Amino acid sequence: MNLFILGIVLVFVKTNLQLLDTGVFYYVTNAAGYLLIYIGIHQLKAEIPGLRWLLAYVLVMVLHSVGFAVLNGTGHSIRTIPLSGGVNTMTALILTLLAVVGMAMVFYILHEVLEAVRSKENAAFPEVGSLEKVPGLLLILMVITCVLFFTVPSAASFLMIVLLAAELVFVASFSARVRVV
Repeated sequence: MNLFILGIVLVFVKTNLQLLDTGVFYYVTNAAGYLLIYIGIHQLKAEIPGLRWLLAYVLVMVLHSVGFAVLNGTGHSIRTIPLSGGVNTMTALILTLLAVVGMAMVFYILHEVLEAVRSKENAAFPEVGSLEKVPGLLLILMVITCVLFFTVPSAASFLMIVLLAAELVFVASFSARVRVV
């Protein structure tokens, strides 16, 4: 479980408050985080068989992060694609959509892990009910931040701080409450 939690921290903690961070370091930390999440879930799948199917999603996120790191490392980020032609504009929109979906996947993975852990009979999870709702609330906050990013960028920066703080509080709560027995 410790590798899983460390992976979540690497995916959550970022070096700046840009919603669509296009730096190579951002995606390298995501790839490393998802790899640790993958290893953590792989270790837990013997104790919690309901997690086995989630490994494919986490592996897709490792590849997603590596792909975006390569694109950004070669100068082909979302921000550097010229929007002068129809194909370039569509490419930028598709990459933006993939980036936002990639940001949301961590919340889905967390939700599914909490569901599997909660349904395990040989585990002690005090107050897991309150933790189950947090990934959904974080996702809602991220969606609001995305909308504000394109409409009121200064408010989006503030919400990025709130989102980061909420994510860190969740990780602290999660690591303190979720212990496999």
